[in-house]
Amino acid sequence: MSKDSYNIRDIQNVELTILTKFAEICDRHNLKYFLDSGTALGAIRHEGFIPWDDDIDVGMPRDDYEKFLEIGQKELGDQFFLQNVRTDKNTPFLFSKIRKNNTTFLEWNKRNIDMHHGIYIDIFPYDYLPKNEEDAKKYINDCIKLNQKFLNMTIPDRAMQPQKSLKWIALAVVRRCIYYSSNIFSKEKLIGKCQQVFTQFNHDDEKKSDVLFSPVFCGDYRFPENIMFPPQKVKFENQQFNVPCDHDTYLKTLYGDYMKLPDEKDRVGHRPAKVELGE
Repeated sequence: MSKDSYNIRDIQNVELTILTKFAEICDRHNLKYFLDSGTALGAIRHEGFIPWDDDIDVGMPRDDYEKFLEIGQKELGDQFFLQNVRTDKNTPFLFSKIRKNNTTFLEWNKRNIDMHHGIYIDIFPYDYLPKNEEDAKKYINDCIKLNQKFLNMTIPDRAMQPQKSLKWIALAVVRRCIYYSSNIFSKEKLIGKCQQVFTQFNHDDEKKSDVLFSPVFCGDYRFPENIMFPPQKVKFENQQFNVPCDHDTYLKTLYGDYMKLPDEKDRVGHRPAKVELGE
């Protein structure tokens, strides 16, 4: 199926199937999760998907996230694949995805990566910031830098659809040069460093604050624990899923006036290179 011939609603329906399975597993094992980012925004503003959005995001506290990784693939069964750096060696992100087997959602900048490219939902881990503000700023800056290093090492291509302009080609060459030069270093050591830095305050009761932060986000977005938990159920596509309990504060932190629709020119999703819906 070409990038122009699919119906976004068909992609959303596959993603909803994945989300439903994920939520069932979390509820059965008492694992905390919440609809995250644009998916939470869609739940509150549209009671479902943002009409032009072609992915689903969920967040989990790190401990619950790790527990899910331990049981996830067995619980998901043969229909789905739990993808991360542990299960798919060329994975170019430091969080997890659940992909639907026998489907395709091929993003332009990942088209030359040998990995599972099925339709997916994203699962983002959340960690605790330190109490000291200077330490918190340093921690966030370290996380952003480590994420960028990992992206440089694992993604060889630009995110945009290839073009014939000299500017596009020149920037594509620069991107490849960054990719190849980054790969003189050990990816396994970098993954280990990221895990150590991201989680360093989670179990240090003297230094740990009650503020959550997702280290895989490239921005300073902080969420006090009491606006996140306990999550509450809201309607999303005629089903019930968790969102942060104070979803108003959460969404204002991310989007400001979140009920205001963006300009029509900005109402776009990932614009994949290839989509296959499977059977």
